[in-house]
Amino acid sequence: MKERKKRSRVLAFVGMGLVVVGLLSLSSSAWATPAEKHAQQQTVPPVKTVDNTVVDAGDELIFEITLNNPTPNPWSDVVITDDLDRYVSFDSATTTHGAWMYDATTNRVTVTIASLPAGETVTVTIYCTVWYRTPPGYEIENIACLTIEGVDKGCSQVIVILVEQGFVPEMGSLLLLGSGVAALAGYAGMKWGVRRK
Repeated sequence: MKERKKRSRVLAFVGMGLVVVGLLSLSSSAWATPAEKHAQQQTVPPVKTVDNTVVDAGDELIFEITLNNPTPNPWSDVVITDDLDRYVSFDSATTTHGAWMYDATTNRVTVTIASLPAGETVTVTIYCTVWYRTPPGYEIENIACLTIEGVDKGCSQVIVILVEQGFVPEMGSLLLLGSGVAALAGYAGMKWGVRRK
């Protein structure tokens, strides 16, 4: 009987020890509220906007990228890349956190942020110009992507529609114009002939 009690006490002690070790080995994320767990796991692509969705060749375009850290922890090694369309020329950029650089060979703007504190928002503004030889009706595409500590967190896309179609005359207008030019040429030829006489 005493032996049985002693054995049950030892088992209870071992069981308690295992529970304590298990609790100590859990990460702090295990104690997070459901909302905090969701915020830690969710993919947060950058939000992208543009000042105008209808432009003409030669117009200025302003893209704005906003990124918020909704988690209770700071984000480290945050990188935002923005690929500009081939028919857009880069003018300048600003950022409220970190530093930006522009690569002319890829037409890409890269913003690097060493640490983005919890609850903080970074705003990146990119100024560019629509190339004057952009084809009429062309859709300018712009994509911004986010990585945190080398992990892809998603992209957001903006399409700007270039609606400047230019003047395309109808067939009747072309015939009327052609006959007018021919008549003018004939009249000029006649006057030239009269002067030579």
